[in-house]
Amino acid sequence: MTETPEIFDRIYTRHGHRCPMSTLGGRLGLAAIKWLGDNTGELQAIYSNRTCATDGIAETTGCTEDKGSLIVKNDGRHALTLSTAQASVEVELTTEALEMAGRYRSLCNRLENGSDGLEADEQVKRRAEMDAMLDELLPQFWQAEDQKLVQKKSKD
Repeated sequence: MTETPEIFDRIYTRHGHRCPMSTLGGRLGLAAIKWLGDNTGELQAIYSNRTCATDGIAETTGCTEDKGSLIVKNDGRHALTLSTAQASVEVELTTEALEMAGRYRSLCNRLENGSDGLEADEQVKRRAEMDAMLDELLPQFWQAEDQKLVQKKSKD
């Protein structure tokens, strides 16, 4: 398995476990900071969906709901607007990123369905299958070019 980059270790510690959406939230935050450029000042973030991605966004941008610098709206999009007093950028997950994360969610749904009544060894086997998929998927998210996972939205 590929060694986890330090930023994603911090995301998983904040989040409590490894998952595709917290990872993609981190990628959104990192891309938004890069595209925002050298603007100084306090960051403000708006994310358009209450998902695990908020922990990745918080870890990469420093914006949190507790501090009031991260606002979460539930409009169903996977879009992050990151702003300073001087500039603003909106980034959104690509269809490909969402499809990749969705394959993991589908596997989890299938394997977790009815798992409470299973013997312990079967539960361990199912968890190992989910972990194996994460071991394959997460490095793809860490290493992918921004444009594969994140698209910059134009401000009209």
